[in-house]
Amino acid sequence: MAINSTTAAPFIPEIWANEALEVLRSNIVMAPLVTKDTDLATFQVGSTLHVPYPGTLVAHDKVEGSPVTKQTPNSTDTTVKLSHHKEVTIEIEDYVRAQAQPILMQSYIRAQVVALAEQIESDIIATYSMFSGSLGTAGTDLSSATLRAINKRFTDNKIAEGNRHLLISTKDESALQADTNLQQFFAYNDANRGDVSNPTINGRIYGLQLHVSQLVPEVTGTPNVTNNLAFDPGAIIFASRSLPMAAPGMGVVQAVVQDPVSGLVLRSTMGYDKDGLGVQVTLDCLYGVNKLRDEKGFVVLS
Repeated sequence: MAINSTTAAPFIPEIWANEALEVLRSNIVMAPLVTKDTDLATFQVGSTLHVPYPGTLVAHDKVEGSPVTKQTPNSTDTTVKLSHHKEVTIEIEDYVRAQAQPILMQSYIRAQVVALAEQIESDIIATYSMFSGSLGTAGTDLSSATLRAINKRFTDNKIAEGNRHLLISTKDESALQADTNLQQFFAYNDANRGDVSNPTINGRIYGLQLHVSQLVPEVTGTPNVTNNLAFDPGAIIFASRSLPMAAPGMGVVQAVVQDPVSGLVLRSTMGYDKDGLGVQVTLDCLYGVNKLRDEKGFVVLS
């Protein structure tokens, strides 16, 4: 088979990386929903970022004939350590066959990205242990009453209505689907989408935007404790930075791309592996995660 710009395109790092971002967007939930701090500047693993966050201001009465009351914002820094350097590497021995079959290339990219996405999701979800607030009862499935209590907590914490997110386990999704108080809601939503055979968690319920993930952590015990997470985007910060590029003449080709949706900066590295007699492709990323504001997130036990 003749190798030309069309058949070789899948093995151009920029194309591989951009294809990976497209797959990433359909496999990641949390990163687009939290506060993001991203930059293409090069950083090393272990670098610490200082992210400023403004303090709280108050409104004063304006007295006629008197000057305004000046305030100095009491901003604080949240540190985020770029401690996560994750990579997924594959080796493609049948290079010509892979070039001839774009679907095969897509399967390679999907396998890489799913592994990265699950790790990133898990690291963001793990911040649940940093929040001091909690609601719900361990060992008791979520119910419509729990959802109403979550919404009230958000209101009490002065969280804007459009920013109320709830990440729930598959176990609790099933429990909510069976909640008799929500049957009419599901029936209405499913009728609108033309499918009444399989009620799904979609849209807003009691002012909450629900998201389902099989990665919600469950701690084994008596009873088992499922740690769902209620959060505003300002509760968690996800920071991603570019990794250094290899020096010229090192025998690899690389590209770095930035996803405006998730904030992730992804590096693609390709080169021939003389030991494995194939093309080695690595997707890797550098990021850090931390709690940003305690009052904007809390654990929902079930």
